[in-house]
Amino acid sequence: MLVIISDLHLTDGTTGKTIAADAFERFRSNVQELAYFASFRQGTGKYQPIDSLDIVLLGDVLDLIRSTKWSDENAGDPDYARPWNDLEDDVELATLARKVNQITDAILVKNAEALSILHGLSNGNPITLPPATNDGVPDIISAKQPVATRIHYLIGNHDWFLYIDAPEFEAIRQKVTAVIGLANPPGPYPHDPDDSDILSQLYADHKVFARHGDIYDPFNYDKHAGRAAATLGDAIVVDLLNRFPQAVRQQLGTARANEPNLPGLFDGLAELANVRPSLLVPVWIQGVLKQNNIPSAIGNEVKRIWNEIADEALESPFIREKDTWMPFDTVDLLEMTLRFSRVLSFHSISELVSLIQEKVWGGDSSFAKFALKERAFEEQTAQYFIYGHTHHYEVVPLYVPMIDDKPFKQMYFNSGTWHPLHEITRHKPQDQSFIQYKVMTVLTFYKGDERKGRHYETWTGTLDD
Repeated sequence: MLVIISDLHLTDGTTGKTIAADAFERFRSNVQELAYFASFRQGTGKYQPIDSLDIVLLGDVLDLIRSTKWSDENAGDPDYARPWNDLEDDVELATLARKVNQITDAILVKNAEALSILHGLSNGNPITLPPATNDGVPDIISAKQPVATRIHYLIGNHDWFLYIDAPEFEAIRQKVTAVIGLANPPGPYPHDPDDSDILSQLYADHKVFARHGDIYDPFNYDKHAGRAAATLGDAIVVDLLNRFPQAVRQQLGTARANEPNLPGLFDGLAELANVRPSLLVPVWIQGVLKQNNIPSAIGNEVKRIWNEIADEALESPFIREKDTWMPFDTVDLLEMTLRFSRVLSFHSISELVSLIQEKVWGGDSSFAKFALKERAFEEQTAQYFIYGHTHHYEVVPLYVPMIDDKPFKQMYFNSGTWHPLHEITRHKPQDQSFIQYKVMTVLTFYKGDERKGRHYETWTGTLDD
């Protein structure tokens, strides 16, 4: 039995809400139930408890990018670091490692209760199942048996530092491995499934192929530099999205202290990191201003602050360097969408959404089409293709070839997220209305005669925020 979850985005708490520990309790209960029903076997229908299961954390579980700690120092300070520090420079590498270590420690402390639940699954508090009677039914009287659980971590685009092959980052990985109770061996956490023989075998056993999916997003993966490298997405989060709520609070908190609706504005802006897609943040800010009845004079100040920080971010050497070789629609799209004057010149917000989808994802925000290009699909060695990254749960039929005169059903799944979402409404998007809700998705795949021969099971839920 293989369980896949992704995109938990556990942060240090400085950039909006993260998921509460009770979600992990719910997850543990789900795994307990899934393991129980997996123990009923194909053919006879008899009960024989599974003796082991695997959990794959499919990237962006720890969010090392969304932290205001990146802004604690100014350029030129000894400990100033950015994700795009030169990894070939020993000093810059060490400085980056110290910053990532600081953020990692804060995340592990902030989410200690939640992570202890994961840790318990593989160390000290495992899932347990009743033994089987001679008749093949659960023996509810005898002591329950533990189910050996292995937890594997693949990286995505917000935890890619765990892929850096350097002693400074190995120390960070070992800390994460110990806290979560991972089965990852020493060395960089895998990004591609081929990076890990253990995962390759696990995938083969369950006829799955799973990766985070960031390689199909040009804002968050640099195909020239590979995964151990920063991206445009990192730059926008670190130098704009993380900084903006702080700057508004600092500049308006004192000067406009008598404005009664400012606390609501500050609370709203703190959730900026949860807006999807992130290029719609200027539209969302406009909606927050309207929702909190912020006077136009203050609203204009907020927009001015945004435009100033956006200009600074877009003029950074790292982004300008990308503009020298990346095709139009990448850096240029950032410039087009991240300034209020340009965003609000669109005839409709829906036009802007369509533009973003067209330029970034080829007109379709679903990543199902990329599964068709995977070697495991072309060679028909896997039936089930799983990505995360988009934060949208999906199940998409791909193809049904005949192998040995039997249908070989190939399907795409997206593992969604456990992250709170702010999404623009479909009706009258020009009103800049967003709705926030919490989501949680769990994907499960079975092998052999588990679950009476069924191959997969998914669970997804939403919760009012």
